[in-house]
Amino acid sequence: MTAASQILLGSALLTLCALVHVGAVAMLVPFLTRVADRLERTESRLRTLIITSLNVLTLLVAHTIQVWSWALAFFAMRAFDDFPTSFYFATATYTTLGYGDLLLGPGLRIFGTFAAITGLLTFGISTALLMGVIVRLLPSVDEYDDQ
Repeated sequence: MTAASQILLGSALLTLCALVHVGAVAMLVPFLTRVADRLERTESRLRTLIITSLNVLTLLVAHTIQVWSWALAFFAMRAFDDFPTSFYFATATYTTLGYGDLLLGPGLRIFGTFAAITGLLTFGISTALLMGVIVRLLPSVDEYDDQ
């Protein structure tokens, strides 16, 4: 595969994954707001547990969809002989762990880097969302002092 086609296909899959992730976040925020409103009178630890759990579970689903997308792409492009190996490589690359025990051939190396870029981008979005939710859920210093 040429460098230009690797860049084009990698950019396309990166864009698709980013849209999946941003779409999940866009649906999650109003949902969490409604849940928080309904749980307004609930004990704060239980409220925090429920809202944070919904947040994490949604983000896990979004990341899982993306890893599966990359694994399917690597398998479809015959980067590896079987799907489990493609899935392992996609996960290690997406998380930027990159053990180095598996390598892509020269015809897919550029394409493979886009999986790592996708992971970096979407984990950054996830971290920002989680921190935003946690900051809103934590009691302010004044509320803590009153307890």
